[in-house]
Amino acid sequence: MSDRVALVTGGTGGLGRAVIAAFLDAGWRVAVPTHRSGDDALAALASEHGDRLTSFAADLTTEEGATLSVQRTTEWAGGLDAVVHTVGGYAGGPPLHETSIADWDRMMDINLRGAFLLVRAAVPRIRPGGAMVFVSSRAALTGRRGHAAYAISKAALLTLTEAVAEENRGRLRVNAVLPGTIDTPANRAAMPGADTASWTAPEEIARVILFLASSESGAVTGATVPVDGRSLYKP
Repeated sequence: MSDRVALVTGGTGGLGRAVIAAFLDAGWRVAVPTHRSGDDALAALASEHGDRLTSFAADLTTEEGATLSVQRTTEWAGGLDAVVHTVGGYAGGPPLHETSIADWDRMMDINLRGAFLLVRAAVPRIRPGGAMVFVSSRAALTGRRGHAAYAISKAALLTLTEAVAEENRGRLRVNAVLPGTIDTPANRAAMPGADTASWTAPEEIARVILFLASSESGAVTGATVPVDGRSLYKP
């Protein structure tokens, strides 16, 4: 049994649930702050893995919620080795000059502010040799048309990743993954009729995140790792 402890945000989303399952299967203990209770998938994982999984309510867009999440995790497990931040949101449609201020603020709050608050709360508490992994997007680097506010917030998340990696080099590894469209039930429902052949399964992304959080990636920090390889070919 491993004594490694991970805090995974966004655990009720398709990617978050896959990340939780991957870490549990690898022997980690996992703490999950959630915005809502009663998630069937989390309940099933808890039933299967017993006391190696805990969840609690917390609003990660607030300083209090981020601090509470780290405190609850360390009190429950006695330490913290990795933080995986999968929380994110999407807004698209009009060009940037027609984007509403409300949509702009929402993208910055969901995709950037929460990550910043989690850095403030978690970096001092993660054990030496630990890791943080953020989920950005392929749109941070290319294909911004039609969702510029989203892309800008995800690009800023990459700069945050690199800055925290530089500031904590030698003590803490910090990396980000860049998925394209993730093959989740929510995305399929939102885009009926789309060609899903190029979408990436959340389980595939979760395996890369697990690697970046583990000691096997000890030489990797400040990296942005594309996890959208299926978009580059047609099966």
